[in-house]
Amino acid sequence: MNIWIINNYSTPPSYGGIVRHYYFSKYLTKMGHNVRIITSSQIHNTQVSMTESNQLITEKKIDDVTYTFVRTLSYKKNNWRRIYNMVDFSINCVRVMKKLLKTGENPDIIYTSSPSPFCCYTAMRFAKKRNIPTVFEVRDLWPLSITEYNQRISKNNLAIKALYAMEKQLYKKADRIIFTMAGGKDYIRDKGWENQISIDKITQVNNGIDLIGFQRNLRHHKLNDPELLEQKKFKIIFTGSIRSAYKLNIILEVAKLCQAKLPFIKFLIYGDGTEKDMLIKLCKENNISNVSFKRRVEKKYIPFILSNANLTLLHSKNVDINKYGMSQNKLFEYLAAAKPVLVTVKSRYSLVEENNCGIQCQDQEPETIFNAIQSLVKLPADEYEEMSNRAHNVAQEYDYPILTEKLLAIFNELLNNP
Repeated sequence: MNIWIINNYSTPPSYGGIVRHYYFSKYLTKMGHNVRIITSSQIHNTQVSMTESNQLITEKKIDDVTYTFVRTLSYKKNNWRRIYNMVDFSINCVRVMKKLLKTGENPDIIYTSSPSPFCCYTAMRFAKKRNIPTVFEVRDLWPLSITEYNQRISKNNLAIKALYAMEKQLYKKADRIIFTMAGGKDYIRDKGWENQISIDKITQVNNGIDLIGFQRNLRHHKLNDPELLEQKKFKIIFTGSIRSAYKLNIILEVAKLCQAKLPFIKFLIYGDGTEKDMLIKLCKENNISNVSFKRRVEKKYIPFILSNANLTLLHSKNVDINKYGMSQNKLFEYLAAAKPVLVTVKSRYSLVEENNCGIQCQDQEPETIFNAIQSLVKLPADEYEEMSNRAHNVAQEYDYPILTEKLLAIFNELLNNP
């Protein structure tokens, strides 16, 4: 089977970011399929460009995964340059796909992924004109997430209305739809679109973890950090961006409660972002000494960091969109570390709550989160170990070889029943 994966954020694993398509490609290739990832030359959240200014494309093999990097405008922030980058990719992507067809490379399936609706629309339009089956993947509910996380943007904004119209068209035109979150069908029903969009063509394929790579990195990439290796402290670890969407100021309030009542607890926060300096200042102003902000680390060090946690922390702004489920990559890293997970974000679909491999908070009040931590600290050793083992068992269900088999089954069903 020849498969084209089209998404402008499908970065190679060494840069972090969206590695889902790398792992799917890696394991599909091992199964004997031909896979090509067509993505933007601009690596998201970096200053790295994979093409020269005079090149339309640069092709690279990374661990037997074929990447076609398409020249796009560079950007540094979420401003007009990023929007233009999305449009630029969509336009140049068509040129690249036509060029590939002329070489005799014909895809059996075009698999395109959000959040950017522009490249998905372009890929689907290109495919429909040539009778190529399409799979549309939804990793982020744009434009709902835009209005949920930025209350200054109204749902009645003309641009938002246009994005909703485009989103609906994508669902209608796709031959199959994959949601990473569990509540995709709920979302379609809540929008009132179930009479126009067949629920039967919707499947969930969550994000996951490559356990072989996780264990390899755990063995070979270690950090000499005294705070991380401290055995007398109960360490609660958060990894990821430090931005307003994560509302880490709430965690500082929880830390202050811990400092007074559970002084052996230490919070370690790994990452960078626009809120980091402000949060460090808040700690100083409020004499919060049990929180350490660490730098952003390469992905290869994450397994070692998490293996030294006593509790991992999944926390972000509590918004209504979470009711459809969460599929953060970090959740699967936390589970693979075989440590209990503290989840402060409420959802109808919680892997942690369903599998009893941590604690699910019902709200984000500092007292609620503190009480959850306290209850876990008081767990008998055997119950803590059982909870940790359940976390690892869940990670095994979301190992990328297993998820790839699920993805391949969708492709085969589509080709056999177009």
